[in-house]
Amino acid sequence: MPLRRSYQLNRLYFFTVLLFDLIITAAAILIAVRIRFGMFSTPEVPFSALFGAWVFLNLFQIIAMMVENLYVVRTTVNRSMNIFRTIRMIFAITVLYIVHLFLAHFPADSFICSRLTVLYMMFLWTSMSVVSRLLLIPCVFGFIGRLLRIRKIPVIIFGEEKISTGIRKTILKSSAYRRALDVSLCTDPLPADPDERFAFCLEVLERESASELMMVFQEEGFNEIARFSLLARRSGVPFVIFSPRIIELGYFDPWLTVGGHGAMAFCSREWTATSRRLWRVADILTAVAGSVLFLPVILLTVPAIALTSKGGVLYRQTRIGYRKKPFTFLKFRSMRVDVEEKQTEHRKYFKKYVNGSAASSSKDGGVFKTISHRAVTPVGRVIRKTSIDELPQILNVLRGDMSIVGPRPCIEYELEHYGREWLQQRFTVKPGLTGIWQVYGRSRLSFEKSQFLDFIYVISMTNGLNIRLILMTFPVMLFGKGGL
Repeated sequence: MPLRRSYQLNRLYFFTVLLFDLIITAAAILIAVRIRFGMFSTPEVPFSALFGAWVFLNLFQIIAMMVENLYVVRTTVNRSMNIFRTIRMIFAITVLYIVHLFLAHFPADSFICSRLTVLYMMFLWTSMSVVSRLLLIPCVFGFIGRLLRIRKIPVIIFGEEKISTGIRKTILKSSAYRRALDVSLCTDPLPADPDERFAFCLEVLERESASELMMVFQEEGFNEIARFSLLARRSGVPFVIFSPRIIELGYFDPWLTVGGHGAMAFCSREWTATSRRLWRVADILTAVAGSVLFLPVILLTVPAIALTSKGGVLYRQTRIGYRKKPFTFLKFRSMRVDVEEKQTEHRKYFKKYVNGSAASSSKDGGVFKTISHRAVTPVGRVIRKTSIDELPQILNVLRGDMSIVGPRPCIEYELEHYGREWLQQRFTVKPGLTGIWQVYGRSRLSFEKSQFLDFIYVISMTNGLNIRLILMTFPVMLFGKGGL
């Protein structure tokens, strides 16, 4: 029941924002055309051009909104960040529209071709979007909530009083949250053991008739945070965690982060069997589309590997996937053959990496090195840096061994290091070609932090998150962030 109410709240906000955005882009286009060609004269722009521009702008706006995670109620907490990201998004989409228009040379009846009209459109789109996000959307969202008789959701913040009070004040800055949440504090001393702490939280929630919780961690490590999060997720209670350790990951919720305590929110529904089947269809369609999109890259990579070093083009390795089932993992070969056949050094290094004794290289921006640069071929350096070496895993996706998005599949000898229950959660979903670790962490994070990111993905997995990670993978590939 609590998860359903929290889900309803975010879904209502999503449709409210989406409706406003669709109306605003239409209004911006129509008014811009009228200003350009005269308010009372017959516009020289056909309806097909107006419609084409409207579809283009909204398509990329929806994509950008999902990448920026701007469709959630939490964005109303930090209005300045919301407005900044909205303006940045509109400017980027307008530039993309102009570049697309003048490079592709589409007919004038397909898109608006007047540069002055496009500039008017961008100014109007920006102005109306800012006003809607500051004033109109929160009011309409609250009005619809009252119309649908959505009652306030009681939330309790557990933790140190100073930090908890600051979090409460930050949340209630949002007019949308003031109408939707009833936030109270519990500053009683908390048990150190995660199981005992969660049991205490459940008692307080039941006593106060509350349905959601926010937990403020201080000195606790990722093991304690993960254990508490796993218990909360299994109970079906929507929750938010705050901790200084979250900031270290580079992946956190910027809307709720307060006073050096990074935030992560878990308010989504768990995947059903139907959701998994639908995502399997999405996996296949995405893999086929990816094969077509990256075909030129593949056709260039294959001869480049074959002609510059000895050995086969593909590298095969046994990896552990869904429910710990072994499968043959495919990559483009990036290392010399004599090095690839010796995994003893990597095994030794990985043990040190898990124990935290494998130092990162400051020369490479804090990257944890698992191999020597001399072991990598010249072509291998390029394809590893840009993640092109991962493209053969499209075949793994088509065969059903992997998904487009998921945790990285581990090597057989790494299994001994996944003893804790929260570490085992990675095997409850299919491993992925991309994921949170690949987008936000890659080689710069320690073992514990990288595994915590994969754990976070497993317990917060949604279609929206998957789509965001797929879209964010492209700039990571383009700029080679964090690759070895």
